Amino acid sequence: MIQGNPAVALGRRLRRLVGPGARPVTGLVPRSAADRVQDLEDRSTAIALGPLARRTGRRTDPGVAVLSAAADHPLVAAVREVWPQARLTVVDPTRGEAETHVALAAAGTLEAIWDVEADERRPERVREVFPHLADGGVLVVLDAGTDADAGSPAVAGAQALVDLGATLLRAGLAPGAGVRADDVRLAELVDSVAVRGRHLVLTARTRGPQRLAKLREEEVADYLARTGERAGRVLLERPGSVVDSPAPVRFSESEAAPAYRTHFEAPPLQLREYAGATCSTGQVATLDRVLLPETYRHNYRPRLGNRFTVEVAPRFARVKKPTPPEDLPGSWFHLDSEFRGHFGHAMTEQISRLWAWQEAKARYPDLKALMLVNKARTTIGEWEYRLYEAAGVAREDLVLFDHPVRPERLVAATPMFSQPAYVHDGIREVYRRIGDDLAADAPRRDYPERIFCSRRHEKRSATNTTQVEEFFAARGFEIVYPEDFPMAEQVQMFRSATDLAGFAGSAMFTMAFVPEPKRVILVSAETYVAQNEAMIAAVQGHQVNVAWCRPEFRRPDGTEIGRKLQARFTFDDAREGEFLRRVLDT
Repeated sequence: MIQGNPAVALGRRLRRLVGPGARPVTGLVPRSAADRVQDLEDRSTAIALGPLARRTGRRTDPGVAVLSAAADHPLVAAVREVWPQARLTVVDPTRGEAETHVALAAAGTLEAIWDVEADERRPERVREVFPHLADGGVLVVLDAGTDADAGSPAVAGAQALVDLGATLLRAGLAPGAGVRADDVRLAELVDSVAVRGRHLVLTARTRGPQRLAKLREEEVADYLARTGERAGRVLLERPGSVVDSPAPVRFSESEAAPAYRTHFEAPPLQLREYAGATCSTGQVATLDRVLLPETYRHNYRPRLGNRFTVEVAPRFARVKKPTPPEDLPGSWFHLDSEFRGHFGHAMTEQISRLWAWQEAKARYPDLKALMLVNKARTTIGEWEYRLYEAAGVAREDLVLFDHPVRPERLVAATPMFSQPAYVHDGIREVYRRIGDDLAADAPRRDYPERIFCSRRHEKRSATNTTQVEEFFAARGFEIVYPEDFPMAEQVQMFRSATDLAGFAGSAMFTMAFVPEPKRVILVSAETYVAQNEAMIAAVQGHQVNVAWCRPEFRRPDGTEIGRKLQARFTFDDAREGEFLRRVLDT
């Protein structure tokens, strides 16, 4: 705990931490900016503005932000007096972290941020707002400790800021031992930590790592409103929905299996357009200094992530392999995926955006759908052409690029399906349109009443697949490998069957194109937490039964499987078999 005057103690401890070899805030102080600062009557305010005067030199238009609940705070007036042409943003941080993040992201390049709100969230706010600074920018925390009452929030906040300063000065320290990985990343952005009067000053490195602010789906409309049409606009919005599964989900005995959800609340849907956004491999979409929500397939997780980006902070990342984009004239629909060319991801994440394709195509007749090469998937598969064609995207409108591109106009839609967060009831019409179009091409023949979709590859496979197949074959199921059939035949096979069974995973996703309720039986590892089948079933009314099997974490060659989600499993006839006999034999 800080004793006596918190500001004095803060300065003493930071100076001891910094030591004589630390890099101070540097730069010549030109008379123009310095004179205006020195002319201010409030010396504390003058000291707070000093670091920016040193940084901006004779410039009169820096990008700056003041975090204050009071729009008329004296510091705001002082900034306007010293830099009358500054791009000034005043943000009320008490309105929440999300609003502060969006406002600072929309402000563009920021060379200084002043935090004047003395509350208990200050240390965390330093972590949140510091990455918004441009290289060499300064964050000034005013009056980091001003209350002599040792138990006050201001003093507690000052102590936490001291601790944060200590962490930041140990940039080479690895995560662990009480040090958060995010703080180590933050330390890589910091050039110096110092005390100026009663204020804490953090300066960003002049050549720090690239950092782009992540924007969430529910934040992008606010961002576009703040930036104006230079960035883009919302073209239309549809209300959210609630989906409740009409049929119960039944499970076998298990020790640690996940619970399938049966209630889903989908957010409002938007069709948006962006001016000059860059599209890179892996679904990555950037604009100015932000990562657009189109980058994230799990767009409602607490922390957004994409394997083609590198984390810089909880709300910031950088593109893993940035490459200058090619400019594309015209209008383009964002249909890329982090796993482009994978059937399961196309069925869940990509077609769920095509509810907006016809509307967008009507607005922009030259519209084409944009995707990028993804690792070994260097061409568009015939099944992809046929799937998207059934959804209304003509073959000639589907274009694949092998390098980053910057469309003149990028059109994008909120997905109707985001596993495991939500599914929108409007996707039922998308499923119906695709399913009907595909089924119309299916050959007329007798299809089995019961099918079991088996698996050849090792990922998430059963160690005793033959035993599982024999179990189902003995009960009248035809063992099929869906990938052996054209998509049209797959759809008709699923529509014709009464019982749809198989190993949990993408082979079962064709049940999305079955509009009548069916009985679904899944065989899966307890570690497979994905909710795709439950979400599809909730929309289409299917009744799901899950046989949970114990996982195996080693491959046949003895090597360990790193990700639990990909674990193999063993079907136990005495445990899972008993459950399935109750389901299938009655």
